[in-house]
Amino acid sequence: MMQIPSNFTPQLKKPPLELYSIKLYSTGVKGKVYTNHFYRSMNHNFGVEIQIRNNTSLMQNVKIGGCINDALGNTVVKWKTTTKQIPAHSSLANDFFVYENDFSKMRDGEYFVQFWINDMKVKSEYFTVSFK
Repeated sequence: MMQIPSNFTPQLKKPPLELYSIKLYSTGVKGKVYTNHFYRSMNHNFGVEIQIRNNTSLMQNVKIGGCINDALGNTVVKWKTTTKQIPAHSSLANDFFVYENDFSKMRDGEYFVQFWINDMKVKSEYFTVSFK
């Protein structure tokens, strides 16, 4: 008969929904070029790709929101909150864009992109804008 040790701890459970990844990218002739550094002389806009994972056996309705803040925490870009459905045990990729008008207003320096899932702050990613 097999005995389970008394100090046995089960594996940590994953959350029902998780923001699995945040990737920033510029667009070019060859498509998306992933980077965390944007140059004013080369880029006129950029995108942020997120991937949300549904770790449950049920379809989930997810409310996604996000913004970009400067190093002082001032909001520079804020995206409208959207609602998406994610099938059971699968992922959803979604892109958010920083268009030329907003990008041109960003000064050189550090920024961070922040996302919310169902009104809960979940993850940040840092990046830099500079002139080259």
